[in-house]
Amino acid sequence: ICTDALDVKGKYDLVYIDTPYISSKGVGVDYLEFYHFLEGLVKYNKWETLIDWKSKHLRIKHGKSIWNDKNKIYQAFDTLFKKFADSILVVSYRSDGIPSDADLMSLLKKYKAKVIELNRKNYKYVLSNNGESQELLFVAE
Repeated sequence: ICTDALDVKGKYDLVYIDTPYISSKGVGVDYLEFYHFLEGLVKYNKWETLIDWKSKHLRIKHGKSIWNDKNKIYQAFDTLFKKFADSILVVSYRSDGIPSDADLMSLLKKYKAKVIELNRKNYKYVLSNNGESQELLFVAE
């Protein structure tokens, strides 16, 4: 399934969630902008129509995402966790993101009786100057 998790239909035993994140500075990390070369491979026949030819760096055209909006991200997570309340949820997340890991845990606990943080590992993102970030994994059932 290759779509926004909020658009997925059906019931699932387990749902793995690895959303884009918003940094502690409030800047959304847009996966499509970082990895659009993969879109180019998949949508090769339409590629010319997907590029913003007026932009200096030939950015890919796409709309805004609630996952990159610090004013909408809490509601997005809440809606997502509610949508899959009957599934086991495994959530990969970054420790310095918005919402905070504590906020994310609270949102999960609204819909799940048992929420654990399975592991926490130091992680250095390639283009990041932040050496304090950790990769988190939550399991909620």
